[in-house]
Amino acid sequence: MRELLIVFQDGFDEANITVMVNGKEVRRDIGVSTNPLIGEAFETSVELPAKGAQVGVEVTNRGLKAIAKVSGKPKSLLVSIQDDKLVMREGTGREAFM
Repeated sequence: MRELLIVFQDGFDEANITVMVNGKEVRRDIGVSTNPLIGEAFETSVELPAKGAQVGVEVTNRGLKAIAKVSGKPKSLLVSIQDDKLVMREGTGREAFM
């Protein structure tokens, strides 16, 4: 197993978020909002199987979904809402805020 850092960035406003790995729910958060001062809502780590995985994020109260195929040793996954679309992209692992 390995861990993947998921950073939820811009566009979240009282969002209800579900995170899935290979179709299985691994985390659920309610009322998530982006802090405009730092451009981040929150971050979390999820465990991935040793081989490739599909990581899905759903904003249930806005009807938004996205899936990213993750293989190798991904550093992080950045998630934001842009133009009413859920956008996910691989990051460098240095995006974490304190």
